[in-house]
Amino acid sequence: MTSAAPITAPRRRRGRRAAALGLVCLALLSPSWLHAQDDSTTRALRLQFAQGLTLEIAGRWADALDRFEAIARRRPTANVTYHIGLCHERLGRLRTAERTYHNARAIADADANARKASQGVLAEIDARLEDLEGRMPRIVLNLAGATDGVTLLLDGVVTQPSRAIRVDPGPHVAVALRHGIPVAASAFSSHERRTRFVTLTVHPGALRVSSVSRP
Repeated sequence: MTSAAPITAPRRRRGRRAAALGLVCLALLSPSWLHAQDDSTTRALRLQFAQGLTLEIAGRWADALDRFEAIARRRPTANVTYHIGLCHERLGRLRTAERTYHNARAIADADANARKASQGVLAEIDARLEDLEGRMPRIVLNLAGATDGVTLLLDGVVTQPSRAIRVDPGPHVAVALRHGIPVAASAFSSHERRTRFVTLTVHPGALRVSSVSRP
């Protein structure tokens, strides 16, 4: 029995190029594009969309995001908005991605014809939202010590203690203020699929934090 020949690097590259071309063609043949008036603006947007998809396949998410946002300023379809959300997600901006996916769904829901034409995109949106729900980091802040008159901030936004706050992965800063003066602070990082518990201890007589503590 003759063994199959190994797949060479050139063949793998050709396969990836063929797959990329297939995805581009599929997107450009979607009803939302086919039903659009075939004028110079539409042709330019189709080209930008194809470029954005190709950049996605190459993993150049920031560059792809620029392309899709430029298209959305002219024609904010559910499909384009979905790809904006996907780029944000791959760049680690999970909360922005979640909001963008919801925006994409709202665009489709606002137009019955658009919704019918976007069923495949809507299924992808639902899948991405379900995945994000499990991946989104949470932070629970607590106060201890002399907490009277203390306001709690996470990344500069006032929040309540003992509540799970959905955040992006990465660095965060929690600060406790009394009369606008920092009296406790902590810098830390959050990670996907994890809940981080952080306690800020305010000591009696504390007037100002000289430096941010790092647990």
